[in-house]
Amino acid sequence: MGPETHPTWMELDPSALMDNVGEIRRCIGDGVKIIASVKANAYGHGIEPVGRVLSQAGAEMLATGSFAEAVALRDAGVKTPILLLAGALPNALGDVVARGFIPTIYDMDGARAVDNAAKVTAPVFVKVDCGLGRLGIPLDEAPNLLREVASLTNVQLQGLYTHLSFKDSDGMAYARQRLALFYELVTNLRAGGLDIPITQAIASSALIAGWSDGCSAVCPGHILFGLNSLESDMTDDFPYRPALRAVKSRVIQVRNHDTGPVMGSGGYHRSRRERRTAVAPCGLNDGYIPPGPGQDAFVLHRGRELRVVGVSLEHLTVELPDEVACETGDELTIAGGTITLDRLAQWQERRPIDVMLSFSGRLPVVLS
Repeated sequence: MGPETHPTWMELDPSALMDNVGEIRRCIGDGVKIIASVKANAYGHGIEPVGRVLSQAGAEMLATGSFAEAVALRDAGVKTPILLLAGALPNALGDVVARGFIPTIYDMDGARAVDNAAKVTAPVFVKVDCGLGRLGIPLDEAPNLLREVASLTNVQLQGLYTHLSFKDSDGMAYARQRLALFYELVTNLRAGGLDIPITQAIASSALIAGWSDGCSAVCPGHILFGLNSLESDMTDDFPYRPALRAVKSRVIQVRNHDTGPVMGSGGYHRSRRERRTAVAPCGLNDGYIPPGPGQDAFVLHRGRELRVVGVSLEHLTVELPDEVACETGDELTIAGGTITLDRLAQWQERRPIDVMLSFSGRLPVVLS
């Protein structure tokens, strides 16, 4: 549980992470590496505990866009190789190399910075933009860049990757078309004598859809945590378990409003339908977002759902039916059990990943 000074916390299920890695391994078969994406504080779940579990589960590499998160993983004792998914300026790549992280390169400024900073040969990955329109060297410019990078004295061209996420059928068709161009690039490079050890194009959506390719690695993110990156009508079978077991808090006060103000009057009484309320320290500052207009939200108390009547910066207020026995210190489940991330996201009119990132870094994380 969380500390009594602020009893609100997040519980993770390490067995779910282990099982999800195993399911991915079953899908990709032998000889294909898992580059586990733990960007954005492990999708809000906590970079250090997640990194430890994924390392124990046998992920060959961890990937994050944050230098600080990479340092946190090392400080937590994680020895697995760490790929930085870009984010640093060229003049900072010396720090990246000095810590033993693998930088992502997409231009010669970055490649030369690594070459100049490296005391011994430093591995790098090159990212190609094959159609997302975000970060990476354009496909038509990639062959020349890759040959230049491969010619540098202190640089080892260890990996080549791209990313093209999709969530619906239109995005899937586009991704299939554009990824074919990446595969053609890899084939042409090999034919020209440049055989890069690690190549990767497939991520969570493609793995859910059952895709496979001839690359030597995959880079799952969402599915590691039991999050579905596809729209529900595209998913017949989703075998990945939620890594989030629960977000919980404890009641710090129970109130009886028999003496007023009356229901419907003002403040939280405007939406109150019961004579009693309970307050827990889980507000906006903890990552809990109020429900959207016309939406009711709920928490769990001893298996019963209680309606939320107010959310402030620091507190969450729920109403208590007369038959519900509740006292200070009682546990409330903010997310978990019947309060799934999907339901919470629906009430808040957001995506499940948005809900997780709201909680990210704000709560102590415990494995349970």
